[in-house]
Amino acid sequence: MDRSRRFKWVTLGAGAAAVVIAVLLLFAFGVILPTHSATTTSTPQLKTYLNLTITYDPATQIGNYTTPFISIVAHTLVVVTITNYDPSASPLFVPWDNRVVGTVGGNESVNCGQGTEIVRTLPSNGISHTFTVLDSDYNISVPIPPSPSPTVPCVVTFELTMNQSEMTTWGCVANCDNNQMAAGRMWGLLLVSG
Repeated sequence: MDRSRRFKWVTLGAGAAAVVIAVLLLFAFGVILPTHSATTTSTPQLKTYLNLTITYDPATQIGNYTTPFISIVAHTLVVVTITNYDPSASPLFVPWDNRVVGTVGGNESVNCGQGTEIVRTLPSNGISHTFTVLDSDYNISVPIPPSPSPTVPCVVTFELTMNQSEMTTWGCVANCDNNQMAAGRMWGLLLVSG
């Protein structure tokens, strides 16, 4: 099964329920969903920071993203930092998910406690999770290596510019525990507002 179809099937069931809940919450807090519109410029106007953490429970050996709902502003340079405490490696469904795709410069910076390295790919057997946005407007996938231990994180940093306003999903496409595919654990909603 190709990468796009696998990602859509994994998120389809839980995604429908999560979207309904998110829309209700957005309306409850007075947030209006953006309309799909063409962009007029691709030059970032602003710079913001998005910090995500993947926690790890040694008793259950399960990792969790701590932020299921992400909101960013279109035409903004977003510096994303993911701090991963999960020391386990996960097999990939698709071998090329070890490549960095869709980031500014096509790379990521990785620091697992022994200095920072700029990379475009990781070994296929050296990936814990991914940060992936895969839809008709975006193809973003960033592999995240395992941490050296549950107390020493591996920190990944990359930059994104998203110019198309939409509500979409983001998630991990590595074959981490299937129980983690529930909303709020290994995937969530992404609002790009313009």
